[in-house]
Amino acid sequence: MVAGRITVRLLRRVGSISGDLAKINISDEYGQIVQQPGLAQIAQLVENINVSLDMLDRERRFASTIAHEIRSPLAGIRVQAEEALADPDRVDYSAVFEGVLRGVDRVEALATDLLLIARSRAAEIEWEQINLCELVRREVAARTDPIPVEVICTFGVLVKVMPTQICEIVTNLLDNAQRYARHQVQVQVDRSDRMARLTVCDDGPGVPEKDRKRVFDRLYRLKTISQHGSTSTSTGLGLAITWEIVRAHHGTVWVEPAPSGGARFIVQLPLASPSGPET
Repeated sequence: MVAGRITVRLLRRVGSISGDLAKINISDEYGQIVQQPGLAQIAQLVENINVSLDMLDRERRFASTIAHEIRSPLAGIRVQAEEALADPDRVDYSAVFEGVLRGVDRVEALATDLLLIARSRAAEIEWEQINLCELVRREVAARTDPIPVEVICTFGVLVKVMPTQICEIVTNLLDNAQRYARHQVQVQVDRSDRMARLTVCDDGPGVPEKDRKRVFDRLYRLKTISQHGSTSTSTGLGLAITWEIVRAHHGTVWVEPAPSGGARFIVQLPLASPSGPET
């Protein structure tokens, strides 16, 4: 009889959870399952469901934000095309085409960033062991930045990664540093215990303490003005992509104040093997 009563009580609670989930699905709005006293297993189930609901809500808000971002350049392209068709004899087609191409670049950049987010957890079978310092030096040498980038390396820092995605991290962090730096950008590669460390510093305005955790959120845009205007096709997803890639590589990334007063972004990745002597 006791076992029967416990079973009935558990079934009622499971039924209540199921009903709450059904209401959330029907309303298509954010909701949570209310925790109630009871067995630890049921409490854990409710907690896991609420975590999943949080993730789904973030994905929904992210999709809404991206849809808005895509509509803006498309609306600009439509306006320019309609104005050209309305008065074709007085149109500067060169200017129209330039405007259309800027809109296309914006949409293409968004599509590329979304694809990178989707692929950030690629299977480890595609990973390979690389020298992090060599990769960073190669990426910096291939850039044409307005502010020279100083590279400081500890050699023999080996990591097992997807090289193309680590290149994306370096690109995103350097693009961000160049956007806000005044006179100085520095990249450093070293190691600490069993972790490889990639650090990118600038001497810009830095990231306020209240924004340091949120700056990697896909939905968050830092309210700091660029030192060089805002003419790039940046989608604002670079740091979110960096966070996704680092997490997929079992690492961590954070931002803190730089000695120069700007921002210092630090990426830590597991070392592939014990490093050799420094050179």
